[in-house]
Amino acid sequence: MEEVRRLCAVLCTAVFTVACGTMEMERPPGGGAGGEVPPAPVRKDLYVTGVEYPEGYDWHVDQDYGYVACTVFLMKNGERIVEISVDPKDMVAPDADMHRCYDGHLYTDFSSDTETVIKCDGVELFRYSDREMICSMQVVGDDVYTLGMPRHGDGWTFRRNGMILNVKTTGYVLTRLGIDNGELWFAYVDQIVSGDDVRERYYLVRDGVTSPVGANGDVEKIDDILLRDGILYYTARLKGMPQHIVYIGDQASSVELGSADETVGCRIHYDGGSVLYVTGIKRQAAIGDMSTLWKNFALDYNMPVSTTVYGNYIDGDDISYVFRGKYKGDDYRLIIWDKYSSVDYGEAELDYAMLGETCAAAYGGHLCVALHPVVQGTPPALIVDREMQVYDFNGYFTSVSYW
Repeated sequence: MEEVRRLCAVLCTAVFTVACGTMEMERPPGGGAGGEVPPAPVRKDLYVTGVEYPEGYDWHVDQDYGYVACTVFLMKNGERIVEISVDPKDMVAPDADMHRCYDGHLYTDFSSDTETVIKCDGVELFRYSDREMICSMQVVGDDVYTLGMPRHGDGWTFRRNGMILNVKTTGYVLTRLGIDNGELWFAYVDQIVSGDDVRERYYLVRDGVTSPVGANGDVEKIDDILLRDGILYYTARLKGMPQHIVYIGDQASSVELGSADETVGCRIHYDGGSVLYVTGIKRQAAIGDMSTLWKNFALDYNMPVSTTVYGNYIDGDDISYVFRGKYKGDDYRLIIWDKYSSVDYGEAELDYAMLGETCAAAYGGHLCVALHPVVQGTPPALIVDREMQVYDFNGYFTSVSYW
C-alpha cells in the first residue's frame, strides 16, 4: 500500500512529450473578469458510487455475470451511507450506467423484458412498460425526470415520474438533461433519410418547448449545444469553413485552426465565468489527429489522438483533464492535469484506467478522480485533491459527484 501512495509524489513539468507528440501549453493565469476575486463557493460533499463483489471473485472476467451476489453502494465523504444488494429479482443491476448519485441519493434503473423500474436508495419510485436505457436524470422536488433511449432502435423519450412528456421515434439524444434558471432542457438530433442521403436537424427542448438550432442553410453539422443563463451556445461546422464556429447567442467566434486542415467533434465547457473552453480534434495530414483544447478560442494544448482523453472537468474559470497515454517510456500511464501541473499515476505493476467520464468531478477548487483497477489484485482508489486514497474491497468505483 505504501508503494501505491508513493505514486502521487511524481510531478511532471509544464511541457512534456506524450507518445509521439508534444503537449503545447499556453496557460495564462485564471481569475474572474477584471481581476476580481470570485466569491467562495458553497461547500459541497463528495459522493462516490461503486460496486463490491465477494472476496476472491474475479470481476475482470465476471464469468457469473447476472448471477454473482454483489453490492451497489454510495459513499459520502469516504463513508458508505447506502448499500443495495444486486439481484435481478429485485430489479437492480451492477452496470455502471444503471445507477447514479443525485443530491445525495442513489438512484437505480433496471430494464426487464417488458418494463423499466426506477428506484431511490433501493425503494421503488415508479415503473413503466417500455425497455429503456436511461441516459440522463434530473430530480426536482418530488419529481424524477428521465431521458431514455429504447434498448433497440432509434429515438428517445422524456418522462416525469414515468409519464411521457416528449417522445421521438427517430434520431438520437445529443446532450444530457440540464437545468437552467429553473427550466429543464436538452438537445437532440433528428435524422432525415432520403435514399443514401442522411441529413441531420438539431433541436433544443426547453421547458417542454422544442425549437430548431442552427437552422441556417450554411450549417453542416452541430457537435454540442449548451443553455446557460438563458443564452444558447453551440459549436458548428459551416459549409466552406475548415474550423468550428462557436455561437454565443447572436455572436459567433471561430476556434484557432493553426496549421491544421480542419477541426472535428468540438464540445463546449463553460461554467458561467470569464473563460469558455472548447475541446475537439485538430486534423492535419502531415502529423495526424490531435486532441485539442481551446481557451477563449485560442489554443491551450495539443496531444496525440492515440492518447485516451477520459474527460474534461470545468470548475469556474479552471479546467482539469484526465487522460491515458505514453509518458517517459512505452508504458501507458494515467495522467491528471489541472491548473497547477500534472501528476502521473500508474506504474506497470499498479495499472489504473478510468471507467468513464462520470468517474471524476471538479468543484470549488477540488478535484476527485476514481481510479479503475485494470489488473486483478490492484485495489480501487480515489485521487482527492491530488492525493491517492486506496480502498480495501474487491470491486471498483463507478461515479464521482459533489452535492
